[in-house]
Amino acid sequence: MQIRHARPGDEAHLALLLEDHEQHYGAEVRPGAGAEGAEFLTRGGTLCLVADDGGKLVGFAILNPYFPGPRLTHGLFLKELYVAATARSAGVGELLIEGIRTLAKERGDTRVIWTTGEENKGSQRFYDRLGMRREKKVYFVMDP
Repeated sequence: MQIRHARPGDEAHLALLLEDHEQHYGAEVRPGAGAEGAEFLTRGGTLCLVADDGGKLVGFAILNPYFPGPRLTHGLFLKELYVAATARSAGVGELLIEGIRTLAKERGDTRVIWTTGEENKGSQRFYDRLGMRREKKVYFVMDP
């Protein structure tokens, strides 16, 4: 298993994973809907790490840089972390988290932040098991 940056040539596999991600959270997804997002991610529109299992992508982490952080430092916001159902409980999530940690250290980021749904107990248990710190925040959303 290799954790690496998404790159041109990953579009087809990444599109399927993006569609699978949406379906996992209950969204109806038309076939091919992930293609545009996969192209955006592979040409560097944002940071995307993938879990490559011998040429098959089985997970991803999508991150965005942010500034300012504490004491005018910069960090990363983890927008999505997803592992395909067929690869869950095989250590892929942990490998992606370590890939994020390595990337953040290489970039000189001081922290990585993310949210999870209040009802997403599985994700919360996963992050708790890895020793991630919880912070009390209020999360706002604006629909323009």
